Amino acid sequence: MQRTFDIESFIRHRKQTRVIGDLLHDQAMDYLATLGLLIRPQLVFGEYLQGAPRGSGREAQHAFKEFKSLYESTASGAPFRLIRELDVPLEILGSTPRLYPYEYDLRLAGRETPVRITSPVRWVVGFQGFELQRFRQVIQDPNRSTAELFRFVVHYLMLFYCINRAPGLGRLLLGLRFPLSFETLADFGDMPFCVLGSPVASHLPEESLVLRSTEIAGNATFEELVYEADIVEMEDTIRERLLKAIAEI
Repeated sequence: MQRTFDIESFIRHRKQTRVIGDLLHDQAMDYLATLGLLIRPQLVFGEYLQGAPRGSGREAQHAFKEFKSLYESTASGAPFRLIRELDVPLEILGSTPRLYPYEYDLRLAGRETPVRITSPVRWVVGFQGFELQRFRQVIQDPNRSTAELFRFVVHYLMLFYCINRAPGLGRLLLGLRFPLSFETLADFGDMPFCVLGSPVASHLPEESLVLRSTEIAGNATFEELVYEADIVEMEDTIRERLLKAIAEI
């Protein structure tokens, strides 16, 4: 969506965006904390994880076999190039879900380097202690620690596996108006990530405004904006389903 703003309007929208983004983030984190028990790896993999209680042997064995296949196909490819095998039992350093900024790069005419764009209303789901920004830094570091890279790859893949095998979780979050999707992200090859959306969309204004903002701020970052009209026009999915149902009688 392309819109033209003067500087005063831009500042007002940026303040509104920050308030809305913070409120939605807190609401999403509250839901995620409540639903966290549904995606605990210890309940899925049992004795295949260090310190986890013994679970259903057959189910845990099947889950670990599937996870091992996922790990091998993902970790061996670019940009990870890991040849380290999974040692049983696996050590999981954190299983508390957290939300990390959803970011992407935008190339603009007049800039040599891309601008890092952040969405205020979408987030990447990860485990506590495994910040996405740090993961990206590890990948890009030529002197990176193989052990640290291995931990990041295992933890993000394990989260994806646990969420993907619980389809009811996605339906529940969708009912709460925070849709869950699986996406690949730039810099991370074919690794699948869990991305949590929200009831409100965010947009980039005209590229000239993005360029001007980064020049004034003296940095290479920009946050998408949420417009008041997006909130006014929010759809109530339950209302729409009920109206559709009675219309068909």
